[in-house]
Amino acid sequence: MTVALSQTLRDAGLHLPALEGERARQGVSLLAGVALPGIAAPMRDVAGVLLPLMGGMQAVAPHMEALQAFFLCPVEPGREDARDALAEAMLAGRSADAIAEACGVDADVLTFVTGFVLSPVLHALVAVSMPESGEAPWDEGGAWQEGYCPVCGAFPTIGWLDRPMLDEKNAYLAGGGGKKHLHCSMCGADWKFLRGACPSCGKDASGTMEILRESEAAHGERLDWCTRCKSYCPTVDLREREAVPNLDALALGMMHLDMVAARRQLRPLRPSFWNVY
Repeated sequence: MTVALSQTLRDAGLHLPALEGERARQGVSLLAGVALPGIAAPMRDVAGVLLPLMGGMQAVAPHMEALQAFFLCPVEPGREDARDALAEAMLAGRSADAIAEACGVDADVLTFVTGFVLSPVLHALVAVSMPESGEAPWDEGGAWQEGYCPVCGAFPTIGWLDRPMLDEKNAYLAGGGGKKHLHCSMCGADWKFLRGACPSCGKDASGTMEILRESEAAHGERLDWCTRCKSYCPTVDLREREAVPNLDALALGMMHLDMVAARRQLRPLRPSFWNVY
């Protein structure tokens, strides 16, 4: 699906806007307040695949007819499309109540479904916009310092510590690894973040971040939690694993640690259907 979506995005002329230093310093994500004309077409493609799968969900089923009429209607070139407006509202953190009322769907249901429909499109958008080599624009020179995503503004679902890196030009030089990165499941972007800082409240002081992990072999899996605001983020240390896992799948696979966190009254940095009890 990603390859087909990438081509649809290219055909529509959609790509990530260039990083602006001042906006980044102010903590404004790339897609916040940005018009996305033409994103309705790839959203329609994704909805055609996902809506039949979501129709079995109890909360979604009563709204299926209206959802299909909204998401699967033909895209008319040159005309304003409510799906473009919906995507822009979601990324700007604005209410979608007016759009939901117009298409006859409960606002919470529309927001829930739109998250699933929009996410693969954003993944493809990030993929086609990334440089072929080198750092992502938001990592260059520490341009992005926030705990939420530099692309779409969502909080991360998981963090990861990188492996040691060999210098291709000098085999005797190597980085020790262990730099922290955060991963956004909404758009697939990764960005560097301070290991000792909390992504939620931003506090960066000794003793702020603690680690919760199993006493037995944990394969690098753990929860990093903040002693100040009690938020947590699943994290994997890739130095303790042979293969690099799919981060979105691993976040779900660490549900057992989410359960422990819930008993300790910690709150997930990004609430999801598997970590809210």
